[in-house]
Amino acid sequence: MTPKLIALDLDGTTLNTEGKISSRTRRVLTKAREAGHEVVIATGRPDSISEDLYDELELTTPMINFNGALVHVPHQQWAFEYQRTLAPATVIQLLTLREQFPIKVMVAEGKRLLLADRPYANIPFLPDMLEPKVLLSAQTLQQAPISVTMFTPEENSAALRAAIQAQNFPVSVQSWGSWSGKNAALEVVSQHINKAVALKFVAEKLHFTADNIIAFGDDDNDIEMLHYAGLGIAMKNANPKIMTQIKQQTPLTNAEDGVARYLEAYLGL
Repeated sequence: MTPKLIALDLDGTTLNTEGKISSRTRRVLTKAREAGHEVVIATGRPDSISEDLYDELELTTPMINFNGALVHVPHQQWAFEYQRTLAPATVIQLLTLREQFPIKVMVAEGKRLLLADRPYANIPFLPDMLEPKVLLSAQTLQQAPISVTMFTPEENSAALRAAIQAQNFPVSVQSWGSWSGKNAALEVVSQHINKAVALKFVAEKLHFTADNIIAFGDDDNDIEMLHYAGLGIAMKNANPKIMTQIKQQTPLTNAEDGVARYLEAYLGL
């Protein structure tokens, strides 16, 4: 079989319901690499809470973080590394929106960067910061962040989104299933950022064409990547919006090692 580039979303896809890599998934991905295929992580997570998973899988390929805004090889300086950051002036202007909207917490993130404007706890994909030593402000922002996430009551999300877009910044405002309900949030990133753009960049560096890419995902931020890949596969447990757009689906959920079992059959592992 022609070598494949296997692109993996993490949460709700490769990871089980406990947020772990199962022994079966780890074993199958190792077999895939031994058979000549490559594995790339493509996640919305920042580098700080995905590098341990990258190391657990013993990968050496580039990793895609922040939904494509950061492409790098962990633990080394890759010649082709890139970050798509927000201008500090844009972030400072976003901070003023706290005067108009009930923003519970605002977090600026980047490679090895996490600054919040107040203490918080129990927010998905963020470590608790009960007593942060430094708070996000115009004075403390010393590094251009990749994203700014604003947690606000869901009923205010549409108005907050409109207010951000009215500023005409070169940014995209996005959200997805994990950040809804009591954890409703909007994430602001540079324009034209998504996993597909980053995956195309990585594929070119690793000498793969789109028709030899297999991608797995489960949420809104995976749609472009699943459409771009020669074989884009939605998880059985995927967001219903994904299920209506992606024809290929795993027979099993992430809790049932859906990715591993699909690859075992498809690649003959």
